[in-house]
Amino acid sequence: MRSKLMIFFLLLLTLTFAVFTAGKIIFLLTYEFAIFILLNYLYLRYVKNSLDLYIIAHEEKFTVGEEAEYEINLINNSFLPVFNVEIRDYSTVSGKFGLMEGYLASFKNKKFKKKFTLPRRGIYFVGPFELKIQDPFGIFTRVKFYDFKIKLKVFPKVRDIKPSLKAAQQLGIVEAKNRAFEDYTNMLQLRKYVPGDSIKRIHWKVSAKKGELYAKEFQISAMSEVYLLWDLNKGHFLDDVDGKLDEECAECMVSVAKYCLLAGIPVNLLDYPSGQVQVRGRSIKDFGAFMEASIKNFPVYDKGILDFEELDVVIPKDATLVLITPYLDSFVLNKLHELQDTGVEVLIYYVNDYGKIKDKIDKIRVGMVFWRHKNGEKVKGSFV
Repeated sequence: MRSKLMIFFLLLLTLTFAVFTAGKIIFLLTYEFAIFILLNYLYLRYVKNSLDLYIIAHEEKFTVGEEAEYEINLINNSFLPVFNVEIRDYSTVSGKFGLMEGYLASFKNKKFKKKFTLPRRGIYFVGPFELKIQDPFGIFTRVKFYDFKIKLKVFPKVRDIKPSLKAAQQLGIVEAKNRAFEDYTNMLQLRKYVPGDSIKRIHWKVSAKKGELYAKEFQISAMSEVYLLWDLNKGHFLDDVDGKLDEECAECMVSVAKYCLLAGIPVNLLDYPSGQVQVRGRSIKDFGAFMEASIKNFPVYDKGILDFEELDVVIPKDATLVLITPYLDSFVLNKLHELQDTGVEVLIYYVNDYGKIKDKIDKIRVGMVFWRHKNGEKVKGSFV
């Protein structure tokens, strides 16, 4: 800006001097000076329209801890070189480029590659970007803004676990204490119609071909319906400076959900602010919804577990409540004990150090799993 003002001041000064002196040489110099400024302006305007910026990200879905990469490709489509160009990267990822400067020859391109590690789950954006171009003498500056963004989704790790879901009977492939029923989404075989069969069982297409009635027989199933309550009270994560505890809770949630879905157990994720069901799943095809929920929910609420006064209404009797939490106190345990007394099976996944609740172990009357050892290592089924 200062150089631009100085140039125009000199132009005005020479023009004034030429008018008052009426010298031909001074007028000639003034015209040449004005043409010089105009050419710089036209040059900058031309090269600005000749520059293109492309962003390439080969992958858009990642797991926490994986390395991501994106590439910036700056192309000069003109026969004039670009003497001074800056690229500003406004991406939300921690490994963004920041500021890049350089010279770009005519009809050439320049590529910048950036690799970075994704330490936290969530949704990140590569972009937007800004080009700052100057003429060779730094008189004029033009800015070209690229408002496009590439969305990167970073999901928590999923671990193989075996939760302790109690059962009173074994039917089909899943142990459950719930009532048994036929799974109408899973046909076992066809058999001849038996008087007394429901008309809804008749397979009309096969019956027409065979000339006699055939009925559908379904897989007998017994499902322990599971409700996941993921603790998102920000007060329970005050010591979680690096976000590791939050990541482990998310990791635990998706791991339990995947186990249930693979086993054919219906699983529901409760919405923390409202206590209502946020995500429902019946088969592994529904697992993507739980992964999406894991990158949209974070410990930002003031609400505590004790505020869920209607859990016994939301969760049906004989279902299982899985609480995923880094925090337990006597009030929470009493609430869980009361819920279990209503007929709901309660299982706690405790995602924190054992020493923090060592003095409360004897008071716990519900199922419990420690997600990590005393030294912080993961476990796959430590039960109390």
